[in-house]
Parts: sequence; C-alpha cells; structure tokens
Amino acid sequence: MATTITSECINCGACEPECPNTAIYAGGVSWELNGATSPAIAQDIYYIVPSKCTECVGFHDHEACAAVCPVDCCIPDPANLETEAVLLARARELHPETTFPDDAPSRFRKEGGGLPAPAGAEAAANGAPVAAKPAPAPAVAPKPAAAPAPAAPVATAPVAAAGLAMMHLPKDIGALPGPVGEKHFPGELDADFESVLARVDGRSSNQAPGWARFLVQFLGKAPLPVLGAMPDSAKAALEEAIGDPPVFSRTRSTALNMVFNLFLYPVLLAMFAVYVLGDIWTSQATGGWIMLGILIATGEAAWRLREGVIHAKPADQLTYRGCWYGLALAPLGSILIRAGGGGRRTERKVAFDGFENTMHEDKTERDRRYGTVYTVAEYSNAYLVRLEMPRKLPPSSLKRLWNLPDEMPDYDYNIMLGDNVIAISASVRGETIRRLSYVSSSFPADFTARIEFGKPVGTFKHRMREKVLEVIVFKAESGELQNAA
Repeated sequence: MATTITSECINCGACEPECPNTAIYAGGVSWELNGATSPAIAQDIYYIVPSKCTECVGFHDHEACAAVCPVDCCIPDPANLETEAVLLARARELHPETTFPDDAPSRFRKEGGGLPAPAGAEAAANGAPVAAKPAPAPAVAPKPAAAPAPAAPVATAPVAAAGLAMMHLPKDIGALPGPVGEKHFPGELDADFESVLARVDGRSSNQAPGWARFLVQFLGKAPLPVLGAMPDSAKAALEEAIGDPPVFSRTRSTALNMVFNLFLYPVLLAMFAVYVLGDIWTSQATGGWIMLGILIATGEAAWRLREGVIHAKPADQLTYRGCWYGLALAPLGSILIRAGGGGRRTERKVAFDGFENTMHEDKTERDRRYGTVYTVAEYSNAYLVRLEMPRKLPPSSLKRLWNLPDEMPDYDYNIMLGDNVIAISASVRGETIRRLSYVSSSFPADFTARIEFGKPVGTFKHRMREKVLEVIVFKAESGELQNAA
C-alpha cells in the first residue's frame, strides 16, 4: 500500500528531503515523472505521488517520511494495497541505474512489517518488472475487491472530505481590510509623537562610576585622532554609547586620525633612517623617508575611504575604517562604550537563516509574523522600541486562487504597559487573511511580543509608520507621568 499524507499535515517540510524517490511535493506544486508534468494532488498540504512511492522498499526497512513526521500524518493508504514485489519492481523502474537485489531492505521483512497481500496480488507482482510505464497503479486498481472492504472507506473519508473542501473554496473573498486608523491606549501621552521624541535625552545615562565618566568626558574629547584608528564598528558603537556628537563622532575622529597619520608616519620613518640606518636628520636620504611616510599615509587614507574616493558615495554611506594600529585600542574603546551608558541597544531577529529554495521565503519576513523582529534602544530617560510588522503575504495556493496581492494588510494591534514590561499584541484583520493563516505555514493569525526593560517605566507614546511600530517608553524616574492621558 502506498503511503499517504493526511489533512493533519502542518507543512513543516521535514518529509520532502527524506524521500529517495522524490515522490513528496508541497501543496499546489506540480509533480513530474519521466519528463511529464502532472497537476498537484493536494493544494495546501504536502502530498505523495502513489506511482512514485515505493514505501522505501529497496532503500530502508522503514518508511523514511513517517520516521521524521512530527505529527504522524504519513500513514499507509488502505485504499492502495501493494505487495513487496510490486514496490520493488517500481523501485527498479524509477532507478534503472541502481541494482536492487531480491532481498533489498524492506519494511515487509521486519516482524509485522507487511500486511497480508490481496488474493492474486503475488501473481500480478511477478509480471511487474516487465509492466508498462504507467506502473503499478492501474495493475493494482482491480485488486482491492479481495482486501477488507470496510477499511478503505473509513480511512479515506477524511482525506476525501478534505480534498472536496479544498476544491470548493469560495472565490468571492470581498474587499481586503484597509489601513488601521490612529489609536490611543490607556497610559499613553496626549502629545504628538515628534514632540514626545524631542523629550528623549540622547546623552549618556550617567550610570557609570565616576572614573568611567571621567574617561568619557576627557578621553572622549582629547585623543580623537587616536580613537579614529579603531575599526568602524567600534567607532560606531562608541558614538552611540556616548550619544553626544560634539564629544565623539566616528566621522570627525577618522578624519583627524588620517591627518594625524600624515605626521606620525613620516616621523616614524625619519627616526628609522636616523637611529637605525645612521642617516642625518637634515640629509637628503632622510627627506626621502619622510616623503615615503606622507605617501603611505595618503594612500592608506584613500583606501580607508575608498567608497567615497572611487565611487563618490556621500559621507553617510561610507565605511570609516580603522588603520593598522587601531586593533590595539580595542580595549580602550570597550571601556568607553561601557562607560557611555546611553543608547544601549538590543535586537531580536532571525537567529538561523537555514536553507532556501524557490519554495521557501525570507526568514526575516517569517519572523515578523511571530513578532520577534524588533530593536530596543536605551537612553538616559527613555527606551525606544521599534517592532517590524509583517509586510508580505506568505506564498500559498489559496493566495493564487484568490488572486491576493503580495502586500500584507495592516494588522490590528494593542499596547499594554506594566511596571517594567511592555506587551504588544497584534492580529490579522478580515476573514480572508485569517483563513489564509489557517492553511499557510509559519503564519499565525495573532502574536504577542513581550519586552522587559531593566528599569520601571511609567508612560509611553507610539506611532505606526510604514509597517513599523515605534514606541517611546519613558522611565518612571523621568518625570513624564503627569503628561499621561
């Protein structure tokens, strides 16, 4: 009996790569055999092509798809009874390049692995190796009369009902939900978002000890040319941590470092010429070393800013790279970053991208539908939360059947603020999108993102813009409570 997948399939896709005959296909995907393409057997769950299934006879002593299925929905099909000989003959036909012995691996050879064959099935099996291409399905079709009659209707009724339901889906889906209007929640400030954002203090939170604040105030201003030698990522983190561009910015520190190197490299090479090679400071040979130092510093500066020099990109798109001795300054940069305190940021995004093919979608978009793609930036008096809402409808045969657009309609959402926790709940809108979520993989109809802060919070202000929910959450100690709604 060929294996079948029941309607309990959750579209996890675990079974597809396990099949040695490529007999398993995703819902709505056409299947292929001997160069001929046939329409999909199921639309929204994975399915197995009976004429390609050998129940893993010839390859394993068990059915590989059933072994990996997390919900046990890969089961033998009582309506399609087949013997070991028929399945082995099919394996030989599907894989002519492989030699399968008569005692090849088979679940029938395990104790209790096979069911009694229908009357006359073995005789038909003996002729299977020379049967015509259409394979065992037509040859076995007349035989079920000898099988237990009640078994087939009982087992296939749910599958048949699911197939009929899938074939009679409504085609008039009506209008999709429009944009979500402006919303206001308990505990939220009345002022507009931009004016509330202006109250956020982007400077250091001043929670570092006294010696660390001294390093930020003194070292952050004094040796900018030296700090500009650090890698771009370290400078960007330090700039965000200090949160005060007049004190430190990666753009200015990099520029000052390049000017500093125009003096440093010639001096180092001149000292090499005088103290190692024995030249005189005022000699022509020493002057050549000084010129070489200037050329090296100039060339290094051009390479560090090559996007701007070669491609003429604007300053905000450049990578402000460090120089060769910048790595030695990394410990100092780490101290200053920890001392800054402002602009601390955490992120939740997809952790493992996994494999991809044409049947899989962007993993970040998938995680947006679970509410796990967000950032939290901490400032001295507030937190800034940015949560990305879903942007695209997931691929589905129902999406094609209903001719739905790629853009995801706006979610409805709700915000609740506790002592040090904000809970953002969101859900799809409209019967059509909710029904699509029932049959599409990785598409829950609702999600809740629960974000915990390090300190008690008092009030907030939000806005939804271009499918990004931004929430300013003020710390309880910031004095913003009197402005709450």
